[in-house]
Amino acid sequence: MDSWCGKLLTSILLLPFTAGNYRRRQNGSGYYDCIISSRVLFLVVLSIVIVFTASKKIPTHSEIRIGFVLILLSLLMIFAVIGFCVQGYLVHKHGLQYIVAASRNASTPKLQVVFLWLFGFASVFYCGFFIIKQIECSENLAVGNIWYILLYFNITLILCLFSQMVIITHFSPYELKQTHLVNYAMSLLLVANVCMFVYGTLIGEITLYIMYTFPDSDIANCLENNSTFSVLLEKSKPILKPNFTEFCLLSCTILLEIWSPTKKVQLLDEETSYMEIDNIEHTERSPLLPTFTATEHRRSGNEGKQTACQLITLVFSITAGLGLIVCYVVMAMNIGDIDYMRNVAEIYELALKVVMVLAIFIGFYCLVSYCTPDTSPEDLKPSEYVYLLSAFGLFMMHICEGIGGDVSFDNWFMSTSILSIFQDYLQVVFLLHASRFKKSEPQSTIHLLESALIFIMICNCIFWLNDSFLKSEFSITRILEHYNFPTELSSVVYNVLLPVSVFFRFTSFLEYYATFDKYNK
Repeated sequence: MDSWCGKLLTSILLLPFTAGNYRRRQNGSGYYDCIISSRVLFLVVLSIVIVFTASKKIPTHSEIRIGFVLILLSLLMIFAVIGFCVQGYLVHKHGLQYIVAASRNASTPKLQVVFLWLFGFASVFYCGFFIIKQIECSENLAVGNIWYILLYFNITLILCLFSQMVIITHFSPYELKQTHLVNYAMSLLLVANVCMFVYGTLIGEITLYIMYTFPDSDIANCLENNSTFSVLLEKSKPILKPNFTEFCLLSCTILLEIWSPTKKVQLLDEETSYMEIDNIEHTERSPLLPTFTATEHRRSGNEGKQTACQLITLVFSITAGLGLIVCYVVMAMNIGDIDYMRNVAEIYELALKVVMVLAIFIGFYCLVSYCTPDTSPEDLKPSEYVYLLSAFGLFMMHICEGIGGDVSFDNWFMSTSILSIFQDYLQVVFLLHASRFKKSEPQSTIHLLESALIFIMICNCIFWLNDSFLKSEFSITRILEHYNFPTELSSVVYNVLLPVSVFFRFTSFLEYYATFDKYNK
């Protein structure tokens, strides 16, 4: 992957989704442990589950959103189980020590496993009763796609519950190594459990939701009749249904105990040896006497070009960003056709974020081509977790805006919201990943990377000014309040999520400036 094409593919297709600490395998090849990308993807998935499920009372395309959540959760569970099956094969082939690092206290895991099986069997029985009722109602009735998706979801859920109980029972006495495969499988299983808990909490009673969605259908009549399984499902619901919540939370607790993504990652012996070899080779290649004169001469020769590139990028960024401010000022002052100005503002914001995405990919390419990853393992800092929490609110806000575009059939608004989720994901991953890199040559100048950082930094400043002083203060600029969107949700968006997104923009501006200053030295 040392060719120009290989670096380009790495920066576009690989690095944005595997960002994290740099590792070396026994054969000398390198990889990233996904500590950054996995957390940001978790927030995106959780945002989709929360907003799509909470918006179930919006009649437009409600069954499509719920069906998407069910399919997403099913895929998470399936891939997690496949990952553990692969690990089981590796344990069978290489022995338990292949993925096990140490033993744990045996008394507590045994008690946890006992309750896990009790909660798991209760959840399986509840899902089984509902599946039988679904089959009974599906025999002679014309049912929609959401009904079959729900049926397959419950079947997948039962298989995942059994698989998870077996997996946790087998590995609960141990602490797992943080290998690439273990990290992927455990992350997927944790995401699935958390998202299923959130989904079950927000959806309420699934039968009531179906009867609310299809009030005059044969399905609602079948669910309401007093058949044997209807009575059995109704009588067992107060006892069995809460066990599903208990199972998800207890499962997450045990998984985090046997594999903690927050603790300091221990390097494998072969990784440590390669780091030592690299340090020795670097020391041997270092000159005995510093070469200040040549370095300063090369630096002074590039200062003019560097300053010119920074000024051009700065002027272009401010000019491009002020166009969006002008559109929102016109709307705030209620000048001209407001609907027309909203469309212009959405098209302008869409174009601006497309350029931001391109700048981020350019930044990834510069990291691959001109920078070196830090080989020392590093977990996320508390301030970075606060930054991720603000990104979580921004993701939910964009998803709500996308639903608003779907409700109003505003294609520009919906397209901007979908692109915004992708752009913000890339922005967060790039910022946190760039902090784990350094220039390959300390005194070199990377004009392309500096320009990309300046553009992203100024755009975040523009969005911060726009959201703080225009969208927050002038309700006429709030698009969701002028469409067929529930008042409760729009209130949450603009009273809770918008202030969080303002903090995200402000923090992004400061952090990108700090990153620019780091690479500008």
